Amino acid sequence: MLALSVVLARTILNRDVLASIEWIFLLGSILSSALVSSVLQAGLLPGVPKANLKSSLLILGTYGFLTSMLYLLSKEYTSFWNSQAELQTAAVAAWLAFLPMGFVVEHALFRHEKSKWLFASSLASGLGYLFLGTSFLWLEGSWSTWPVFPGLAVFAFAKAVAAVILAIKTEPESSVKHALRPLLFKAWPLMLAFLFGVYSMYLDGIWVATWAGPAAFLLFSYGAREFPLSQLLANALSENQLRQFRNQGVFNRFHEEQVRIAWLTVPAGIGLMFAAPYLFRLVFGADFAAAAGIFQVYLLLAIPRLFFPQTLLFAYGHSKWALPASMVEWVFNVGCSIWWLHVWDWTAVAWATVLAYLIEKAILFGVLVWKEPTQWRNSIPPAPVLWLLSGLVLAFAAARLWL
Repeated sequence: MLALSVVLARTILNRDVLASIEWIFLLGSILSSALVSSVLQAGLLPGVPKANLKSSLLILGTYGFLTSMLYLLSKEYTSFWNSQAELQTAAVAAWLAFLPMGFVVEHALFRHEKSKWLFASSLASGLGYLFLGTSFLWLEGSWSTWPVFPGLAVFAFAKAVAAVILAIKTEPESSVKHALRPLLFKAWPLMLAFLFGVYSMYLDGIWVATWAGPAAFLLFSYGAREFPLSQLLANALSENQLRQFRNQGVFNRFHEEQVRIAWLTVPAGIGLMFAAPYLFRLVFGADFAAAAGIFQVYLLLAIPRLFFPQTLLFAYGHSKWALPASMVEWVFNVGCSIWWLHVWDWTAVAWATVLAYLIEKAILFGVLVWKEPTQWRNSIPPAPVLWLLSGLVLAFAAARLWL
């Protein structure tokens, strides 16, 4: 995705068109990726059958279809979307319809511990996404009149088909009926909690686009990129620890893995903190230099990412508290984003996101202290992690003062 953004920034000189593409990406993420994360992550937690890939595909396929229909119905009321050719409209609709199901591929390989295939699938998906997303550069004719989406529609369809085949092959005996009910009813508080948490970040772009305009939105969308390694490793650690606890009743090297993740992510974050202004000019172009400041703020999200009170709460059966904590986080993020955007400027929206995530982790930590008075200390990162996070904060202050 980052590589595709670089190609688009370098090749599409009409910034209004580029902002429109980013706007559709944002809406596609809101309508698809958020629910995908919610269903798949909730499916890993206790109370939901492990063999639920077919049920997940059914839910995500239905959701993708409804999302596509919503786009087709609403495009008549949006001047930009309504002005596009039928081919481009069909491409966006197909991309939205098949996008959710494709995420099940990596999820299935992760669940069934096919590490080599997971690596190969991730690599192939990344290269396929970039190759087909940039097909407008090497195809001629009507396919190239509107960039990105015809190729991405082909990519989404191919990955959805692969997900269906993989689910049938890896879980041939699983019953959709057996897994669908608990996935929808037992896990709904967790699914809503994930939705609230994910949506608040996606909504940031909407506030900027609504009140600051397309130029500010374009800069914000290029800068609002959390360091992906930090997010992915933190999520993977939490899910692995929950699986260990569910299968064996104990966590497996919890603090040691926290330290390892911190050493893999925080020093890189510190380096990016200082290098961001130069990298954005070099990689995306001088027009995107202002986006570096947003990226620096988003790097601070490594702080709440490396605290794991939610992992212990889920493990000890207190998952219902995730929903109210996420709702509070959502209210703070949305409220402060809109308020600060008008009091200061659109760059303050990034600060609202960081504050909201810190508040959510503080609430979960408080609940953990209340519910598990003998276990809460396990959620506090060990000293090396705390020192590294302190270094990240100091690097942010130094980068802002120096640069």
